[in-house]
Amino acid sequence: MVAEVSLKQGQIWWTQPPEMPNPQPVLVIQSDAFNRSLLETAVCVTLSPDWKLAPAPGNVLIAQSDSGLPKACVANVAQVITIDRRFLTEYVGTVPPFILESVLDGVQLVVGRS
Repeated sequence: MVAEVSLKQGQIWWTQPPEMPNPQPVLVIQSDAFNRSLLETAVCVTLSPDWKLAPAPGNVLIAQSDSGLPKACVANVAQVITIDRRFLTEYVGTVPPFILESVLDGVQLVVGRS
C-alpha cells in the first residue's frame, strides 16, 4: 500500500480504481513536491503491453528489465490520469531517469509544450 512506500516520480504501481475492470500498471509523473504534499491523488500515465502503441508520437517503450513488470510495456503519454492514492495497490519499481525524462518529454509533446 502507499503508506509502506513513499510515492515518488518515476515509480510504477499497480492500480485498480473502481471504474477499471482489471488491474493496470501506471507510471507516476507527478512532481515529488506534490507527492510529498497532502494531496490524496497522483498524476500518472498508463502503461500498456500493446506494442502497437509504441510508434505513436511521444510514447515510450519500456523494457521488462527497466520496469519490474512481467513484460515490456509502452508508456501511453496521451493517457494522463489522476488516481486516488488509495487505489495504488502494489509498488513495482522505479524506471531509470532517462526513461522518466523521455516520458515527461512525451507528455510535453501531447500538451503542445515541446
